[in-house]
Order: sequence, then structure tokens, then C-alpha cells
Amino acid sequence: MCRVLRNTDKRGLASLPLFDEPFVLAVPTGHALCRRRTVHASDLDGETLLLLEDGHCLRDQALAVCALSGAHEKQDFRATSLETLRQMVASGGGITLLPELASRGAYGSARGVDIVPFARPAPVRHVGIVWRKSSARAAAIEAVGHAIAEVVQKQLKT
Repeated sequence: MCRVLRNTDKRGLASLPLFDEPFVLAVPTGHALCRRRTVHASDLDGETLLLLEDGHCLRDQALAVCALSGAHEKQDFRATSLETLRQMVASGGGITLLPELASRGAYGSARGVDIVPFARPAPVRHVGIVWRKSSARAAAIEAVGHAIAEVVQKQLKT
């Protein structure tokens, strides 16, 4: 489960921001929004939003993006994975927000799902790592974090 660290929670912890990843909109093929080059959060007004189940950071991030949009969550279905969300969209159950990297490759060309980018400035999610300062592996964790940040930044530029 993901949670935001409060100032008082940070004692004894080190953190490293890794990257900011834009969200994209996944809609069923043929949906009115798939004909757009870009969408705004306000375009989601009245749409049925499919989300991950409680406890997923991505769920909270998607809800934050959609808080002002007027979209409503489909209460009777919650996915356990991004792939399940994608399949629910393909079956016409609603729309969802995906991290940009999750919309590429085989996922981006999945049957029945069209990906529409958000207009700039696109909503983003902030990804980072947190570890105990006292960890014997602190240097390794930081090194891996820097490597991840470098690779993802290259991927997001393409």
C-alpha cells in the first residue's frame, strides 16, 4: 500500500525522486474521445472511470487527476492490475487513466483500446523511492534509483 510521507514520518528515511510520468487516457475503440488528438481532464465529465482496487497508488493518483473532471467511478468493478483495467476498457466497461509507459508496446496496440494523450500540461504521477537511512544497502539503493531514473527519462523522451 502506498502512502504520502508526512514531515514527521520522514525521520530516519532517505528519498530520491526518480521521474514524473504523464498519464494517458485509455478508451474503448470507437469511443467519442478516441477521435481527439488530445484530451483535457474536463473532457472526462460524465464518463465511467475504471480504477484499480483500494490500496494501489495508481488508483489514488488517477482519482486526484479526475477529482475536478466530473467523471464517476464504476463502483461495482475494481481491477487488480493494469492488464485487467485494459481488458475492462476493451470490453466497453468505461475509460481509465494509464501511466504513459504502460500504454506502449504491446499494451499500446491492444485490440479494442485506443490511447489518447492529455493536452499539455498533462497530468503526471511522481515516482520515487524511499529507504531507511540506516540501511546497509543505502548506496546500492541510491545507485539503482539513479539508473532507473536515467533509463525512464530516455524512454519518456521517445
